[in-house]
Amino acid sequence: MSIAGAGQTIVDLLQARLTETGSIGDYQVVLMAPREIVRDLENRIALILYRVEADQTRRHVDLPRRAPNWQPRQALGLELRYLLAIWGRASAAGEHVMLGNCMQILEENAVVSGPLLSTAYTWEPRAALKVTIDLMTTHDLLRLWDSIDAAYQLSVPYLMRTVTLPATEPVEAPMVDARTLVYVPGVPE
Repeated sequence: MSIAGAGQTIVDLLQARLTETGSIGDYQVVLMAPREIVRDLENRIALILYRVEADQTRRHVDLPRRAPNWQPRQALGLELRYLLAIWGRASAAGEHVMLGNCMQILEENAVVSGPLLSTAYTWEPRAALKVTIDLMTTHDLLRLWDSIDAAYQLSVPYLMRTVTLPATEPVEAPMVDARTLVYVPGVPE
């Protein structure tokens, strides 16, 4: 899996579901970098990647061999942190409705896999993305918007897990000889 593929998958999912339900209107669903946020955005649903971390529970995931005689493969598990931000044109109520629609779509598709994964990227067999609302305090959210250097906008933080970078060849680590010495009173050393 790729970082770009994960983001594009969510953009494609939101675009498709909003179009199917007829609620997309003249909104555009886009991946956006923090530096692209400008003052006059309108009718935009933006997925903004603001942080990438190693997933401590899936740090070195063993992947199936491509062929029986090939080398074993491992991938780096990642946690991707996004802001889902809505910029409307007509009213705050319109932004609220669109945010609710997008959150409902992501809730209904908390695990994205198979044909829902972006076809523009290569995926491992049985690949899946887990999408959840991220826990972030109001203070941290406001600090994030300050660091982006943009005016605060209606947004919800999301966490995407089980995203893995392409496989690498594992490095064999040497064996470590370790001993544990235990002190027992009355027994000579």
